[in-house]
Amino acid sequence: MHAATVGGDIDGPCLVLLHQTPRSWDEFRAVAGLIEGYRIVMPDLPGYGASQALPDNTIESSAAAVLTLLDELRVPCAHLVGHHFGGLVAYQLAVSAPQRVLSLVLSSTPFIDEGERRRRRTAQPFNDIAVQTDGGHLARLWQRRAEYLAHPDPEVQGRYVRDVLAHPDPDRGHAAVAAYRSEDGVGGYSGPVLCIASARDPRAYPRHSRIMAAFPQAREYVLGDGDIASPETCPAEFARAILDFHADVVLR
Repeated sequence: MHAATVGGDIDGPCLVLLHQTPRSWDEFRAVAGLIEGYRIVMPDLPGYGASQALPDNTIESSAAAVLTLLDELRVPCAHLVGHHFGGLVAYQLAVSAPQRVLSLVLSSTPFIDEGERRRRRTAQPFNDIAVQTDGGHLARLWQRRAEYLAHPDPEVQGRYVRDVLAHPDPDRGHAAVAAYRSEDGVGGYSGPVLCIASARDPRAYPRHSRIMAAFPQAREYVLGDGDIASPETCPAEFARAILDFHADVVLR
């Protein structure tokens, strides 16, 4: 399992940043550059970036892999931040090993109950586009990502296209999400929670209240200009939301 790290103080607080599918650790590169005072760990989740895939394509197995990584890095407990798919991995880690989680930030994280599982089982593939000999599929991927960005950014779109092309099954993560059971974890984590909602994310924002309902103690922060790639398109505000949350709730 590959991970990028920032900050060398192994005795300082650890902040783990978990990316969405089919992206990789560098979705959080800009955010990490704006946060000081932490040992920051940014894994490529199993099957993404430079990390090998696991035979078991589940949210549970990805969360277990992150926990094993923290063991290898000798991190007894950490602050977690997850975006979209990474948010579900963070959710699962928190409810399955709450003693290892100091705080939880869930960004555009879905709540997968039976109704949502049914809806996702019949949803059209999001990242899988048939290869065309004239390269037209590249333009279609580029355009599709632009449709979900508040302000299309060539660098953000380019990194997305890169990761889609590098993945043998770029919708594999969505299959794992569609099979997850969020309701089984309700009540499993009672620590501090911040739910970040991106107002210009048409896939996640209309359902953002569902994840809030799972955590009575949760605070909410709405990124008015946030979109499907908020850690990349709104890194300063995203980082500030984490730091303010920690200062007000976690570290006070």
